[in-house]
Amino acid sequence: MIRAANVSKRFGDVLAVDNVSLEIPPGTILGMIGPNGAGKTTLVRMMVGILKPTSGACYIGDRRSDLLSPEERAKLGYMTQQKALYPDLTARENLEFFADTYGVSDLHKRGEAVTRVAELTRITDYLDRPVEVLSGGTVQRLSLACTIVHDPELIFLDEPTVGISPHLRAEFWDYFQGLARQGRTIIMTTHYLEEASRCDTVAMILQGRLIGLGSPNELTSSMPLERTISGEVSPEDSPRLKQALDGIAENEFTGSHFRIRTQSDEMLLRAFGAISASGVHARKIMVQQPGLEEAFSYLARRAGQ
Repeated sequence: MIRAANVSKRFGDVLAVDNVSLEIPPGTILGMIGPNGAGKTTLVRMMVGILKPTSGACYIGDRRSDLLSPEERAKLGYMTQQKALYPDLTARENLEFFADTYGVSDLHKRGEAVTRVAELTRITDYLDRPVEVLSGGTVQRLSLACTIVHDPELIFLDEPTVGISPHLRAEFWDYFQGLARQGRTIIMTTHYLEEASRCDTVAMILQGRLIGLGSPNELTSSMPLERTISGEVSPEDSPRLKQALDGIAENEFTGSHFRIRTQSDEMLLRAFGAISASGVHARKIMVQQPGLEEAFSYLARRAGQ
C-alpha cells in the first residue's frame, strides 16, 4: 500500500501540492494527469521520499517514505523526467551501474538483468555506445531500462513514454500490465490520455490539488457529461422518431440525419429504448461517449480553476 496523507509542499510562496490524500493498493497502475506545473512530479518525489512534505506524510507500507532504509529503497524504481544517466558512459555501463547501486552485486545475475531489460526496451544494439551519441528516444528507453533493471516491487515513472514510437509504447504497456498482474505497483505521470485510460486508477491534479480520483470508467460515467447518439432515418419517419424522443432527450433533425444529446448513461439507454419503441428504422447509428479530457475539464470548472 502506498499512501499520501494530507500532503502539502510549499516552495517559498508557491504551494506546489495542496493537501492531497490518496491510497494505492498493491498491483495497481496509477496514472497522474494534469498540465505542466500541476504538482504531479512534486507529489511523486514526496512519495519516493526524495522530498519531505511541508505538512502531512507519504507512506510505503507502514513506513514514511522519507525514512526508508537503503535496503527498502532498493525495492523501488524511479524514472525521473530529467535523465539521470551518465553521458560519457555506454548504455551497458549505465545499466551495470544502476543494477549494482540497487544491490545486484552478483556479476552473473547483473549480466542477465542487463540483457533482459535491454531486450525489453529494444536497446540491445546500442549497449556499447556512449549515452551522449544516442537519440532522444533511445535515451528514454535506456532510462526505463535503468529503472527496472533490479526488478523492483514498486515503480515510479515520470513521463516514461515521451519520445518513443506508438508501437514501442504499446509494448511498454503490455509489460506494465504484466507487472501489475504479478502484484507490482506502478505510479506514473503522463500527458497521454490514451495511456491514462489504460490505468487502473487515474488521479487528476490541477494547481496542486487532487480534483478527481477513480477508475477511467468511474470518472467518465459518474459525471453529467454529454453523450451523443447520431444516425440517419428516412425523412418521412423523422416526425415519429422526434415525437418518441421529445421529453426524454434533447434532439435535432436535419434532413435524414438526427442527433440526440444526453447527460448520463441512464438517459443514453432511455434514448435507445425510445428509438426501438418508435418502430422507426434508424441506420448508421454512432455513439460518442465522454473521455478523460471531458471529465478533467468538467472537474476543473467545478473546482473553479
